[in-house]
Amino acid sequence: MASPKIVLTADRTLMSEYRGLSLATFFGCAPAINPTRDKSSIWYKILGNQVTPKILFDFICNYAPHTNGVAKYAPYGLRKVEAGLLRDGFKREDVVVAHPNHIEKFIGPETEVVGTHEMDPLGMGPVTMTFTYGRRQMSYDEFYCRDLHRRINAAKKKNGSHAKVIAGGSGTWQYNYAPEKIGEYGLYAILEGELGGIAPEIDGHAGNFFNYLIDGQFENMDPFRKRKDFKVDIKEFK
Repeated sequence: MASPKIVLTADRTLMSEYRGLSLATFFGCAPAINPTRDKSSIWYKILGNQVTPKILFDFICNYAPHTNGVAKYAPYGLRKVEAGLLRDGFKREDVVVAHPNHIEKFIGPETEVVGTHEMDPLGMGPVTMTFTYGRRQMSYDEFYCRDLHRRINAAKKKNGSHAKVIAGGSGTWQYNYAPEKIGEYGLYAILEGELGGIAPEIDGHAGNFFNYLIDGQFENMDPFRKRKDFKVDIKEFK
């Protein structure tokens, strides 16, 4: 069976229902790892490098349901992109919103693009920065974003895929302050947006946008390039 042309996904912290508790959605901001913890301390003997116990995080940030790896629930921005692609001529089998734990199932030789929705990829959001003492600790947001990109790259290598990985969403500005992550995560491009996801900026142009992306035509990817009051900043990395 051929792999889909476009795979859309997000990390675990953005795919959970958080047991229906609205304030629990901030739990991704909690510190996950303290890489500098003293190994002779009592806390290291009990928790190792863990800060917020993973067993507690796993309980609150419960795994989102899926059907054969296809996510049942996903961030609104991803659904808007999915709907736009289907509206603009892509076939149902060409586009999938994948559960992050099953991303390997969908990335293959025919996959052209892997799009990730990212809200706080490097743990630089204000709440996260407070909880992690200015990133001296690693948040669960950053931990699972890193895990997602590692899984994507491993799947590409294993399955012989040359898919372009593009990161979009309200948190992609953070890569400006940690550009080394661009190479580490193997990002082909970043779409910086201010409206909470990559969907609003390409609304009505999803099909053309992704076709230009697949073909590497960056000069044509911005559908609003002729408007002065609204624009999308697209960065290409060699």
